Amino acid sequence: MLPDVTTTDTAGLAFDLRDALGPIYRRLIAEKSLSIGQSRALNRLANVGPATSAALAASEHITPQSMAVIVADLERAGRITRSADPTDGRRMIIEITEAGRAAVEADRRATNTWLAAAVASLDDDDRVALAGAVDVLRKLATR
Repeated sequence: MLPDVTTTDTAGLAFDLRDALGPIYRRLIAEKSLSIGQSRALNRLANVGPATSAALAASEHITPQSMAVIVADLERAGRITRSADPTDGRRMIIEITEAGRAAVEADRRATNTWLAAAVASLDDDDRVALAGAVDVLRKLATR
């Protein structure tokens, strides 16, 4: 039976949701080999294409200095390359390398493997409830 949720219960529901999602999020992060910042930067480069460090920083809502550290670490690891912008030699264009794509894919596999095993351990009723909750969680993410 589903709990009775009224408008007065929304603060409690929000707390319970955060309390339930927190350990899942932390476990997913623990499965990754990349830091959160590295993962986000590489994913943006993989999905959107080459960018400047300033554009990456703006897209991730972090300071240019923080992104510079992430970019330097990724470059040292061979996961990105930097080259002069052909239209403005003062700027550097950052591109993901095959090693960077492989690191992103390895992290996706690792997190999906853990999460799929966790979902498989649920009974049928819980999996049905979870499937219904996914659309609701997507709606929450766009708010």
